[in-house]
Amino acid sequence: MNNRFENFVGLVYAMNKEIQRIKSEKMGSLGLRGTDTMVMYYLGQNDAGLSEADLARMVNQDRAAISRTVSKLEKGGYVKRASWEDGAKYRVPVQLTAEGRQIASSMDKIIQDVVEQSSADLSPQEREHMYAWLEQILGRLEEV
Repeated sequence: MNNRFENFVGLVYAMNKEIQRIKSEKMGSLGLRGTDTMVMYYLGQNDAGLSEADLARMVNQDRAAISRTVSKLEKGGYVKRASWEDGAKYRVPVQLTAEGRQIASSMDKIIQDVVEQSSADLSPQEREHMYAWLEQILGRLEEV
């Protein structure tokens, strides 16, 4: 039983570590960090923009961390926020600027390359099964 635990936790930890390394190296070349990358990614998928609250749920970060990330990206000229009144800051849409869309396009190419390289040895059916199993395991872990 301990061997199963060690294998599972070791593999999940190692994959997460590699993902963080890749994000740091590949996205660092674009001047982005981990959370920046995820915010830019989701905004790139949603032309109408997303609220900071939505981004926090999608990126799985607290709203304060997302607010800091959005502020940083806004200062860099990558995103813009709609105007907001006191208390509504987390609900106004955040959108990519033209420069942000260019960065997001570069990110998409990097992401596509990494995903293709990391799953090149898997058939489409194996990939489908892998994602289904991972979702099942995550669901079970969330119940614990």
